[in-house]
Amino acid sequence: MSKTILWSIGSPDGHSEDLIDNYKNPNITEGINYCVDEHSSAQWPLFHPSEADPDGGYRLHPYKITFQLEEKPEGHYLFNVQYLVIAPRLAHLELKVNGTSGYAYLRPEPSKSGEITLHSGLHTTIYSEGIMEVVIPSALLNQGENVFELISRDGGEYLSIDNIEKIKRLDRMANGAGFIYQYLTFSKLKSRIEDRFSTFELVPSVLYKKAKGDQLVELCHLYIELSEPIEETTFCLTLKGNKETRTMDLTLPETSFGHIYKTFYVTDEEGLLSFEFTGNVKGADIVKRGQVNRKRKWKVYVTPHSHTDIGYTHRQWEVAERLCRNIDTAIDYLDCEEKKGLEIPAFAYHLDASWVLENYLQTRSHEQIKKLFNYIKAGKIGIPHSYADLLTQLATAEELIRNGMYSESVLRPEGLRATFNSVVDVPSLSSALPAIYEDSGVKYLVHANNQDRGPFRLNGGLHKVSPFYWEGVNGGQVLVWLAKMYCELRKVCGSPPVNSSAERGLEMWLKEYETDDYAPDAVLLYGQEADNTDIDPQPVEFTENWNQTYAYPQLIACDAKAFFEYVEEHFKDSLPHIKGDGGAYWEDGAGSTIAETIKMRKAQGMLQAAEKLETLAVMHNDAFSYPEKSFEEAWQTHLLFVEHTWGAFLSATDPDSLLQKDQWAIKKHFADQGLQWSQRLLHTAAVRHSLNWNNAGREIVIYNPHSWSISQAVTLEIAKNEKVYDLESGQEVSTRLIHQTHSQAIIECYIDSLPGLSYRRLALREAKVSEATPGRVADVPHQRYVQWENAFYALTLDLEKGYLTKLYDKELQKDLVDAEAGFGQFLYAEGGEGTRLVGNQKDLAEGHADVLASFSLIDYHLETYAHGCSVHLKGKVPYGEVQIEWRLLNATKQIDLHYQYHKEERLEKEAVYIAFPFAVESGKILSDSQIGWVHWDQEGLPGACKEWLPLQTSILLESQDAHIQIASPDIPLFTINSIVQGHWPKMLDLSGNKVYSYVLNNYWNTNYKASQGGCIEFRYAITTGDSISKHEAYHFGWKARQPLYAHRISFQDFRTPREPYIESQDILATIDTDKVAISTMKKAQWEDGWIIRLQEIAGDKQSAVLSIPGKVITQAWRCDHLEKDKESLEVKDGTLKIDLSPWALTTVRILIK
Repeated sequence: MSKTILWSIGSPDGHSEDLIDNYKNPNITEGINYCVDEHSSAQWPLFHPSEADPDGGYRLHPYKITFQLEEKPEGHYLFNVQYLVIAPRLAHLELKVNGTSGYAYLRPEPSKSGEITLHSGLHTTIYSEGIMEVVIPSALLNQGENVFELISRDGGEYLSIDNIEKIKRLDRMANGAGFIYQYLTFSKLKSRIEDRFSTFELVPSVLYKKAKGDQLVELCHLYIELSEPIEETTFCLTLKGNKETRTMDLTLPETSFGHIYKTFYVTDEEGLLSFEFTGNVKGADIVKRGQVNRKRKWKVYVTPHSHTDIGYTHRQWEVAERLCRNIDTAIDYLDCEEKKGLEIPAFAYHLDASWVLENYLQTRSHEQIKKLFNYIKAGKIGIPHSYADLLTQLATAEELIRNGMYSESVLRPEGLRATFNSVVDVPSLSSALPAIYEDSGVKYLVHANNQDRGPFRLNGGLHKVSPFYWEGVNGGQVLVWLAKMYCELRKVCGSPPVNSSAERGLEMWLKEYETDDYAPDAVLLYGQEADNTDIDPQPVEFTENWNQTYAYPQLIACDAKAFFEYVEEHFKDSLPHIKGDGGAYWEDGAGSTIAETIKMRKAQGMLQAAEKLETLAVMHNDAFSYPEKSFEEAWQTHLLFVEHTWGAFLSATDPDSLLQKDQWAIKKHFADQGLQWSQRLLHTAAVRHSLNWNNAGREIVIYNPHSWSISQAVTLEIAKNEKVYDLESGQEVSTRLIHQTHSQAIIECYIDSLPGLSYRRLALREAKVSEATPGRVADVPHQRYVQWENAFYALTLDLEKGYLTKLYDKELQKDLVDAEAGFGQFLYAEGGEGTRLVGNQKDLAEGHADVLASFSLIDYHLETYAHGCSVHLKGKVPYGEVQIEWRLLNATKQIDLHYQYHKEERLEKEAVYIAFPFAVESGKILSDSQIGWVHWDQEGLPGACKEWLPLQTSILLESQDAHIQIASPDIPLFTINSIVQGHWPKMLDLSGNKVYSYVLNNYWNTNYKASQGGCIEFRYAITTGDSISKHEAYHFGWKARQPLYAHRISFQDFRTPREPYIESQDILATIDTDKVAISTMKKAQWEDGWIIRLQEIAGDKQSAVLSIPGKVITQAWRCDHLEKDKESLEVKDGTLKIDLSPWALTTVRILIK
């Protein structure tokens, strides 16, 4: 319809200063009278509550628009409302035009924009949009002043809540009754509408009932939009199916303008429903014909559940008891339901973290625990695979495996196993999960992701093809349901849920799945309650009542697993397969406390090293026992730090609150304790080896906890009057002095070619040692550039700017950096409050942080030593000082960087980056996942985060000019081509030649910490070459993440040394190929023997031979990651040969003697 807009309110893109956000407080817009002529100062309510809205006081809210028509009204006019619906209680609109009433009915469709226009919309399951049109005859309008009065009406039953706190916890995601305005226009149509019924539409619904004789009938909606008034008129409606034809009289009431809405039931049949609508209005015949598709008979599996945040809403240990009480309540509900004998279950329950179960078993009686396990066995209470809901990109592969061990430890003795898992809230997923889940007995995954700072579902739309088989980039498969949120029962059926709201909510929600592309007749409505909240009995009563009222959609309460089993049984072959990595949306929050994150990354590498060395110590010492409890507690502490809850809901808005301080103290404790456990266990494991031999005096022992040979500088402490000697040659080992205390010297020495899983002993002898300090070429800067080199690289450093201007690879004969690009430059990004840097809803301004690159040199010195050379810088940078060491070692093709940022603590929004631009052709950029590598331009899942990316150890740039690896042992995130600007892109070119290490930020406004300061230390190691193979890259990254471990031992005698502790250097275990890594060695938990985890790291099929020198492998089994035997393996000559597929992470159990 061609038209001329006479006035408008709002904006077509849904965001406008014309609209005042009253969604959470509807009463602030009481009595609005919007005068169009005073447009510059007027505001219209964003949200229009109906009489069913609790926050609106359960009353009508009339709003008025006053405007002038200069000319005499003629013809037809059009009133348009572009609207948004985010809660189930869909209202309709009463429109009074100069006192004459008409009605308009909203018919929203699922949004296709992929954008959320307001913050509350980020947490919804329903997000539907539409345009309501009302034709207004000129007879209703005045020349001069006109008044439109708009009233939002619900018209259905609702439960009046006496205490708003009962539903306030859902943040208006479920209880808002009404609709949201986006754009209102009033227009003059350029020509009259000839058809009195400008719109006529018959729409079958998803609602089916059983009529007499159990005949199934389907509710149909009839929508008529008028262009002219009608008197009360009776029409004839003929409905024809494949078998039955039915004719009925349908009386339309006298209506001045607007819409007419009617409902009726039709007999259920297969195939199309044909209709004919005939009648006469004022002598004119009206005939409407058409065919429509019937709706599917839906099975809606509902999964009552309360999300586990270990903290956030309450202090961590209060959360534990609150969620334990929910299990008590669930048992009570199930006891009652058993007595009813319902045909369709109205209640089941499941946990999303077995951390809750652990607390329950510690605090409940034997009888109550027995009841719990009876319901677990009956499939009424579900236990997930995961101990905690992790930030999976921050976890190591071993942590992802250990996250399933607690559930296994509880369920296996009962003959049970967790076959489903849920990742709730967190919108990011590591691509290693499918392989780890598959080899841990997990077949099904619910991903109920929060879109706040994580538009995974919005950007990718994978919920529309759920359930789908998710395949990891480097192997594995799991069947996934991508939920639109959690606590969805309320968000789709109302809060509190009643039939009247569920009828509308289910209709809107199911529209997204009512497509030819969606094969199943079942969907999953995930969760009932919000974070750490009590289970409400009312939804249970609602579910029972719904199933008594409607035949379809059926609401089938289950523990999530039943839904997957049904879908897989009936629709397996029609489900899509989708491959990729889910990115790291929420992992950026760990940058709000980067010092603690660095501690945990250090602890992660140390704990795996400790476990391997401890296992080998017990293997080689028959009298030793493996300290299972200590390792179990250490791993648990790691998991509790990597768990997604960092602090309180008000962490950023009120950082001084006791609630936030108390929660952060506990979270920080997990990082501190995790590091303490790892340091203790690694040192203890080393000592248990080192005390096996006699010596002639004090010694240094260096251990290689990796399964491949390593050359590396190690740091250790000796007495000031000691020197280091090689035990075999007797020659002095050259050292670098780093620091001296009153009696001790912290030194560094270079260890060449230490075999995998071996040790080397070095002697300490008293000697006359002169007072020494690192060599300095200048105390005061007197030149702009410093140049230095080794056999592999020639470097030039700009002292005024604090970055490299030359990185010349002598083997490639190429300078790999541009002189002005700022290689290694410290960048501080300032600003972002109130922009899309802090949130991804559309109504925020674009981010565009200001990048401050200033560096003011304070001091520098050049240090030379026997095994290398370092340049040390100290300078002022934004909000602090930075010390940087650039190091070249003589024998290694590697550049080491060490930063110390002494940072001022600030609440203002900020981020820090280190720039690594390369002067090479644009190339592939990869980083390592827990399993294999991810090529980010090709292998992200649809919707995965693109502005920042995760790494386990390294970034790998593969250009036609060179391959370049940046190991980042401390900082877990990076960006490609640009820093973060808050664009939240659906598509982004992730190839290039420039990367930024994403050091820290405080962009979150909840959960994560608001500010950080103090000394922040982080490191990088860079290597380049014509080609870097994937297994070489794995070695380089992991030796940076977990270096060789050295410690000092005292004089000891009275020992009787035995193999493998006789020589000054020996091997404790071997694998015969560098393309397979031993990632884990531990005592078997369920059977006798030892668990060995082997990882194929080259991307090819491999055969590897495992041997334990001095020991004989007598039996072996391939098992899953939770140590359930799958098949026996052949053992030959005391060794074990294992075949591995590309990127395989394989677990075996061995017996030795």
